[in-house]
Amino acid sequence: MQLFRMVFQWYVRASIHVSLCLLALVGFTGIVFDCKVPVAYYLALFFGSIAGYNTIKYGLESRKHWRLVPGERRFVMAGSLLSFGMGCYFLMQLPPSVWILFLIAGLITALYAVPLKPGGLNLRSYGLLKVLLVALVWTVLSVWAPLWNLKDLTDWDTGIESFQRMLWVFLLMLPFEIRDMKSDALRMKSIPQRFGLRVTRNMAWGIAVLFALATGMKDTPAVGEYAVKIIVAVLMGLSVSFASEKQHRYYAAFWVEGIPLAALALLLWFQT
Repeated sequence: MQLFRMVFQWYVRASIHVSLCLLALVGFTGIVFDCKVPVAYYLALFFGSIAGYNTIKYGLESRKHWRLVPGERRFVMAGSLLSFGMGCYFLMQLPPSVWILFLIAGLITALYAVPLKPGGLNLRSYGLLKVLLVALVWTVLSVWAPLWNLKDLTDWDTGIESFQRMLWVFLLMLPFEIRDMKSDALRMKSIPQRFGLRVTRNMAWGIAVLFALATGMKDTPAVGEYAVKIIVAVLMGLSVSFASEKQHRYYAAFWVEGIPLAALALLLWFQT
C-alpha cells in the first residue's frame, strides 16, 4: 500500500496525469472527426506538456504546489529536461505547420507564467484572462494542431468542437480556482473571488448546459457524441458544485482532471 501511495503521488506530482488528460482530449478529437492523429503528435504533446507543467508548478509557482525536498526537485527537473528533449525529438517528426501551433501555445503559456517585467505581474495575475488563456492553449493543442493537416479548420463542426473545448477546459479550471481562492492574491480577482461561490457554481451549470446543447448544432456528430457530452456536462457541473476551498488535495488534481479520460473511454465504448 505504501508503494502504491508513493507511485500515485509521483504520478500526479510529476504532471503525468494532466498530460494524459490532455492526450485524452486529442484522442476524443480524433474519434469525433474520424481522423487518425499521428503517434508522434501524441508523444510530442505528452513529453512537452510534462516539461511545461513541471516548469510552471515547481519553478514559477512553487509556493502553490507540493513542496519537494531538494533530491525530489532535482529529479523532477532532470525528468522535465529529458521530457523536453523527447518532446522536441517527436515534434521534429511532424510537419513544420504543426511546429507553429506548438510555438503559439508555448508563447501563450510563457506569457501566462512569466512576469512581463521584473517583479511585475504576468497574465496569470488577471483572473478571467488566466482561465481563457489556458482554455485557448488546450484548444489549440487538442483540436487545431492535431487536425491541422487532416481537416479544414474553417469547417463548421470544427468550429463547434473548438467552442465546446474552450467551455470544457473553462469548467475544468473552476474547481482549481475555488481551491485557490485563499492563496490567490486578491488583486487577481479570480472568478470565485470576483463573483463568489454561489454565482460561480450557477455559472458552471449554465456553461455546462451550453456545452451539451452546442452538440446539437453539429452537422455530423460522432456516434455516441450526444450522450458522452451530456454526461461530461453533468460531471463538470457536479465537480464545480462539490468543489470547496478545503477540498481534498487530489479532488481537482486527479478526479476532476480525470474527466477527459472517462469521456474518451465512454466515446470508445459507443464506437464498439
